[in-house]
Amino acid sequence: MQQLFVGDLSLSDGVIESVVLSESEVRVGFRLWDGSKARFWFTGVIGMKDRNSVGQDIESLDTESGASLFQGAEGAYAAELLEERRADRAAPIVRYAFIGSWMMKPILEVYAEEMDVQRTNEF
Repeated sequence: MQQLFVGDLSLSDGVIESVVLSESEVRVGFRLWDGSKARFWFTGVIGMKDRNSVGQDIESLDTESGASLFQGAEGAYAAELLEERRADRAAPIVRYAFIGSWMMKPILEVYAEEMDVQRTNEF
């Protein structure tokens, strides 16, 4: 896993304000430590785990891909998601994990092909 700082966005001390799931995408509204806002847009989503993330403080965003994605306790879940993936999708899957500040464990995990992040004034 590697800690990810997206561009000039430092996620530490930020708060997840919304999580919206649709057919194959997830949008996460995020308030940064300085009060500004950002929107994370995940596409090619095959699954997610949300542990009551809205309103939670975030320490970082970790990513995991490749063979390591299918090892350990989370590996069986990722493999199950891939079994149900549409046959016409072949892009690699990445696990994006928002790490909570209090327990230092993932509170929101998104399994997706791509992620984009933008500063915004609204969600």
